[in-house]
Amino acid sequence: TCLFVPPPQSIMLKDRPSHKAPSALGPRRLQPWRVRLPSSEPPELSLLLVRWNGEHQINAGVEGDGGWGKFGCPPCDDYVSCMVSTGVYGHPALGGADRCQGSFEIFSLFVKHSRDMLESAPMAPWMVAHMKGRKKVSFWLLWPAEWEDAGGADYAGYIEKRAMFGTMRAYEAAGLRSGFPHPADLYELITSKSWLCSLALHPQAHCPAATLVSKGSVTGGGAAQAARKALTALEQIRRRNPFPCKPGERPAPSNINKNGVQKGVVKLGWSWEGRFVLSFESERELAQRLTEILTTPGCMASTCIVQEWVDFDFEMRLYFLPPDDWQPGVWLAPAKVECNSWGGFSEEGRPHTFRKLTEEQCLEWWEQDVDALKHATTEATELGQFLLAWLLCMDAQPVPMVRMDFMISRLGKGQARVVFGEYCELGACCLAWENGPPTIWRAALDSALK
Repeated sequence: TCLFVPPPQSIMLKDRPSHKAPSALGPRRLQPWRVRLPSSEPPELSLLLVRWNGEHQINAGVEGDGGWGKFGCPPCDDYVSCMVSTGVYGHPALGGADRCQGSFEIFSLFVKHSRDMLESAPMAPWMVAHMKGRKKVSFWLLWPAEWEDAGGADYAGYIEKRAMFGTMRAYEAAGLRSGFPHPADLYELITSKSWLCSLALHPQAHCPAATLVSKGSVTGGGAAQAARKALTALEQIRRRNPFPCKPGERPAPSNINKNGVQKGVVKLGWSWEGRFVLSFESERELAQRLTEILTTPGCMASTCIVQEWVDFDFEMRLYFLPPDDWQPGVWLAPAKVECNSWGGFSEEGRPHTFRKLTEEQCLEWWEQDVDALKHATTEATELGQFLLAWLLCMDAQPVPMVRMDFMISRLGKGQARVVFGEYCELGACCLAWENGPPTIWRAALDSALK
């Protein structure tokens, strides 16, 4: 049995892919369990989904080593649809035990480009006033970037970062919390990658040396001088904070830089999926990379990150889901551990050949050294405790979820070296963890209902 529900004729609607003018729609077929019974009680949650509606739609989950899996990535329609049908309807406080409770309301804000995002900011007080839930939260299902808006499928889902974070802050100021991925300030910090430089002098972080290089120093003072100063800065940082290395172990964090930093990578903040990461092996090559990455047409970045090289066999990604009532001193284990490798860097300096690894493949790589893999996992988890605490310095509210990436190398029988590589926001790729996205949705919704 289905119900036919007529939308109010005063509301003009249109299909997303259609170029036709908006119009009133006739009755829509709905299953009864999707219709909330009349009630004087407000819904438990009002949820605003800020979504992509650009010229090019974002492909759903692509399978394979480089893909996001069956749910896709946060800006794509399949991800949002599954998040609502599985996450929202499946939440006991929202959908109920039979998924028919419907104690929520969902609003969608569709944006085509950064200008749409900016123009939606003044709507924030009006939007919040129309939300009737006991709790109100927004989910920002887009990627901030330091690039001018551009056509083409490769740029779908990206919003210029100032437009993105400025609008998020406008809605937060109007009383609407940001529940996905994070509040604006923390989301901006994580995706900026500037924490790489902030943590470079913390011995407990086990980070590679890193420094920021301004666009002005490259375009105004000359790339050669900027490269020379960047390498000097890395050397100074590494000398002030020597990477832990026991007697007899190979140099850390890389063998090639044992007598001075010459090799590393240049990367941009607010970049995604391994893009805009370039390797260099000399001062001259660093100067070329700085010029290339900061003067590419459309790039609005005012700085880039220069980081020393790290020798590693593969990456280990730990997914932490701190509970809302996480108590000081309580050791937090990751909900999931996934591994992957890279095939190296191209002649242009770009990483390539991403590959997901099973535990069996990791052990095959490490000659069945189970103890070394356990040591790496334990070390990474222990480092994670400090890195989680550092995030609490940035925001007192524990993150519902964060992914931490570590670069892992085997030193010998039963021994491994662990170097911290990256914080990744709630909603980051879950690799082979099939139940990852539903687990993350539940954590985000639990947090929203607190």
